[in-house]
Amino acid sequence: MVLASGGQDGAICLWDVLTGSRVSHICAHRGDVTSLTCTTSCVISSGLDDVISIWDRASGIKHYSIQQDMGCGASLGVISDNLLVTGGQGCVSFWDIGYGDLLQTVYLGKSNESQPARQILVLENAAIVCNFGSELNLVYVPSVIEKRD
Repeated sequence: MVLASGGQDGAICLWDVLTGSRVSHICAHRGDVTSLTCTTSCVISSGLDDVISIWDRASGIKHYSIQQDMGCGASLGVISDNLLVTGGQGCVSFWDIGYGDLLQTVYLGKSNESQPARQILVLENAAIVCNFGSELNLVYVPSVIEKRD
């Protein structure tokens, strides 16, 4: 089993949980790693550089990166091994983890609101809760469930 950690130097380390030894050291971001999550096959990181990167969990090799809106790189959540949700300026976006394809964007407020969606929490029923300005928003997207199966 492998555990991931991220630091202020922009690096991600992969650790063998059983031995406590470092398996891999990845120069991941320009600046702090702000969020880190894992699926069974990937490590997903975001940083102050507003980039989200998808890494192979076993080898530490980067699959691809997604450039986020300024100030939105820290908001991400994993819905399943295949689906990632990220916060954006006034929206949340759903991504295919395997290919990096944008599947859907859901706008949270009026089109002229440019507040970032932050603190994404994925619920078990494929709904998400996120902080949007002074409000908490619940987003349920049926197409996400279809993609999960």
